[in-house]
Amino acid sequence: MTVAQRHSKILQKIRSHTKVNAELIAVSKLQPIDKIIALHRLGQRKFGENYAQELADKAKALEGLEIEWIFIGHIQSNKIRKIVSCANEIQTVASFSHAQQIARHAKDLGKVPYPIMLEVNAGEELSKSGQALDQIKPLADQIASELPELRVRGLMAIPPDIYSDAACSAVPLLYQELRTLADQIGDGLLSLGMSNDMRLALESGTNFVRVGTALFGSRP
Repeated sequence: MTVAQRHSKILQKIRSHTKVNAELIAVSKLQPIDKIIALHRLGQRKFGENYAQELADKAKALEGLEIEWIFIGHIQSNKIRKIVSCANEIQTVASFSHAQQIARHAKDLGKVPYPIMLEVNAGEELSKSGQALDQIKPLADQIASELPELRVRGLMAIPPDIYSDAACSAVPLLYQELRTLADQIGDGLLSLGMSNDMRLALESGTNFVRVGTALFGSRP
């Protein structure tokens, strides 16, 4: 299928399953600019990037287009200013230290209150960053009380690979717990679900799904 056909199919799936008005974040990591332009022509505005330099390069190349760049990758301290300057939102904040740095750069760049989401390591996997479920609320409360330069919009999670649309017929308890926790964090939004678990995330009531492979096809 073409990118346009995949995009249409995914939007139909979102509309048929969603309990809320969920939005699609097109994960354009390692994808060529012409595909981003093609999706933009179809009305897609939210694009997710994982790498600071790639984000900066694409933001500069496409600065004439109305695009909302969302950073969804691992945060490196020395790249935070670059990320804040290019991205409209960061969804992978997992420490107060990084939140402080984001707040400082957002203030310097005149981008306050800067939107962030807190990253949950839902399966407490060593290979993934993020805070444990029981540490998210204390982190959100600390940011809310000490960093007025930031706006906490909710939480973002990448559950373990064992959870997929193919493997699970019903919404797992973990997804329900993430939805319940998100309701207590900032604006109450949840960013959950990718190509392999989009149905589960939509049925759990996510506000955003982050889709790359199912939308763009295999990465180069």
